[in-house]
Amino acid sequence: MVITESIQKAIQSAIDKCGSLLSFSRSVGVSHTTVAYWLNGRTRKINSTVWDNLHPLIQEYLEPGGKGESVYPSEPVAAGSPAYVLHEKHAGRYGTMQNAPAPLLQLDALKDFDPQIDSIEEIIRKKSKRVVMFTSPVQTGFFAVEVDKKRSGFFPEGTRLLLRGLDAPCDGDTVLVKLRDKTDYLFAVYTRKDEDVSLTPLQDNAAELRIPRADFHNVCCWIVPIREAVQVF
Repeated sequence: MVITESIQKAIQSAIDKCGSLLSFSRSVGVSHTTVAYWLNGRTRKINSTVWDNLHPLIQEYLEPGGKGESVYPSEPVAAGSPAYVLHEKHAGRYGTMQNAPAPLLQLDALKDFDPQIDSIEEIIRKKSKRVVMFTSPVQTGFFAVEVDKKRSGFFPEGTRLLLRGLDAPCDGDTVLVKLRDKTDYLFAVYTRKDEDVSLTPLQDNAAELRIPRADFHNVCCWIVPIREAVQVF
């Protein structure tokens, strides 16, 4: 589970009710240092076991639509559930009204894409056969991809991702990354630390990838910020 600003606020509210950070951490079953790291952003993810302990303690303080399972579910939402709209840090507020179309590409259309050689606008024009809907504004150069079964490394199969074209990611953005010499894609949280770029994979048990700025383009073929993710049943 990625720790969002909403989750941080809910944790702080639960701590205030509990009386102290130490008492709250004992209720969760983790050290007080771990909780402090959640609050100050030094730790960006909570594993599924700890989340199962934490979620009941903070559920009442989460913002409407932010009940944990609606923000990067740790496991796929059961079929037949309502549509879930999953937003990133720089996206709009949670909602279910879908009103902005974006051209849809299959992930396979991007497997050989190299922004130093190819034009993403040309790939969109040639490869996109339909549009899909989002709540966020869809600007020129934005496009969508649908997560398929063989590449559902974090998002459930069928999740539609609205990508911010080839805009440079902001600190804290969730991104889709194509690593050079790798056949699969990486879903990660992007942060800048001094002159290095850090990619914290969303997949459990995956190690953080820290890349010196000078080596970034030797390691990453391309990186695209995820504006919004929608899972529709």
